[in-house]
Amino acid sequence: MLLADAPVRPLTPADLTACLDLGADRDWPREHRKWAILLDVGRGFGIDAPDGDGLAATSILVETGPVASISMVVVASRYGRQGLGGRVTSHAVEAAGDTTVFLHASSFGRRLYEALGFVVDGGCEGHLGTLTDDGGPAARPITPADVARVYELDALAQGFPRRALLDRLLFEAEHVHITDGGFALGTVLDGVTVIGPVVAPAEDEAKALIRGIARAAGGPIRVDVDFAHAGLSAWCRASGLLPVGPAPRLVHGGKALPGLAERRFAPYNRALG
Repeated sequence: MLLADAPVRPLTPADLTACLDLGADRDWPREHRKWAILLDVGRGFGIDAPDGDGLAATSILVETGPVASISMVVVASRYGRQGLGGRVTSHAVEAAGDTTVFLHASSFGRRLYEALGFVVDGGCEGHLGTLTDDGGPAARPITPADVARVYELDALAQGFPRRALLDRLLFEAEHVHITDGGFALGTVLDGVTVIGPVVAPAEDEAKALIRGIARAAGGPIRVDVDFAHAGLSAWCRASGLLPVGPAPRLVHGGKALPGLAERRFAPYNRALG
C-alpha cells in the first residue's frame, strides 16, 4: 500500500505500544501514563505505516462539552514532510464538528497549524525543577467533602462543567490541594510531579497551591504557567524552576474559548488544557 492511500483509522488502547514507539522515534519520552489517559478519555486517530512497522502518524481529540483539544500529533521520521501531520490534524478537526478546537504547538508545528486555520490565542511556558520553599502559605489536601467544590471551581474557570474528565484526572492524581477559591492537581509523570490544572482567583492562591503540592510531593515539579500570568512565571523562576520552553495555544478559526481565563493559571498539561 502506498502512503497516499493509507487511511486514517481509529486508535484503541491496544495501540498504546505502537504510539509509544512512534513518539520515541521522534525523541519523545515514553510517557506511558499520559498516552494511556488520552487514549481512554479521547478519540485517537492513526495512519498505519505502509512498511508494516507500526504507526506512521497519530493525533488524539479530547472533547469536553463545547471545547475539544488536539494533541499527540506525531509523524514517523521516515515519513516526515509528506503531509501526514496535516492529515491527522484535519481528521481530528472534522471529527470535532462545531466544537471549539484548540491545541498547544511546538515552534516546529505552529506553521502547520496556522495553515490549517488555527489562530494563536495565548499559550504557556513550562517551569521545571525543585521548588525552593519561601515559607509562604500553602494549600491543604483535598477531602471528600471538597470534591463538589472542585467541580464548581473548574466549571467557573472553564465556562462549562467537565465532571467526567475531572473524575478521571482526580483518580490519576497523586496530590490534590485546595484553597478557598482554587484547586490544583499533582500527577507524577516520569518521576516529575506535574502540577495542573492550577485554578485560582488570584496569584497568591496559585502560589499557595503550588507550594502545597510541592511540599507534599518532594523532588522535581513542573508547572506550565499561562502566558497571561507573567508574575507567577517570575516567581517560579525565582523559586528555582527553570523555563523549559514556551508552547503557543492556537484555536481553530480564532474562536473564543469560554470561561474565565484569568482563573486558569496553568493547564492540566499541554495535551488537555
